Amino acid sequence: MDEALDAIEREMDRLRTEIRSAAEASDGERVTELRAQLRAAQNGWDALLPGASIPTAAPALRRSMKSAREQVLETLTLIGAPATQKTIRSVHHAFFGTTLATSSLVTLRRDEERSFRSRSSPRTHVCPALAADTLRPVRSMLASSDWPLPQRLLASGSSRVNYLAMAVNLAEAAERAAGEVHADADAIHDLLQGLALNIPGLNSGKPVTPARIRTAAQRELAHLLPADQEMRDRAARAASQLGSAERLFGASVPQNTR
Repeated sequence: MDEALDAIEREMDRLRTEIRSAAEASDGERVTELRAQLRAAQNGWDALLPGASIPTAAPALRRSMKSAREQVLETLTLIGAPATQKTIRSVHHAFFGTTLATSSLVTLRRDEERSFRSRSSPRTHVCPALAADTLRPVRSMLASSDWPLPQRLLASGSSRVNYLAMAVNLAEAAERAAGEVHADADAIHDLLQGLALNIPGLNSGKPVTPARIRTAAQRELAHLLPADQEMRDRAARAASQLGSAERLFGASVPQNTR
């Protein structure tokens, strides 16, 4: 018993060290993952503690009856900007309370392109974000075909703009989700706290609330968005000669956007 407790305590110490390092590096996604691991380790420690009552087993992670495509699209709609598969999984679990398996995303983009080209159904597709300078797909960055092309493009400053836009949208969603049975309040809190690490103005010692995250992100976004939007719009105009499939899934050869 003592050896098991000691092992868990060492693991918890390691996780706390890694969380601190990730926080100092402003790696919000890593902080969120490590906090989840720390909570699991704490639960294990509690269960082994002599004299402690045996806690009720946590329910298994639920899986949605929706397809992977539908789950990704509903999550992208919530985020409001192109996002990595890792981010999509984290956001979906927090706000929708179900697990989006990594394996289900492996072939999704290829399957979506095949479906679009076959014209089997006029539906919304999961597609890749495209690089603004080449109009080629960006690895592991997903978007919705319902979005206008500029929203699906990534220019030199788009990564930061999209991060801030996501922070604004998720902060607003967190306020709406308060009390909803399918939302994981702890996971949402950790997700927002991780996002807040990389937003200026949120280190004043005051509680980091969704409202403060939204305000701080909007403040920075107001300065960065105009230039980024101009670059995306210019690239989108240059893509007018591409076919509909290429505008969604990327050009087969690099395009000159100047």
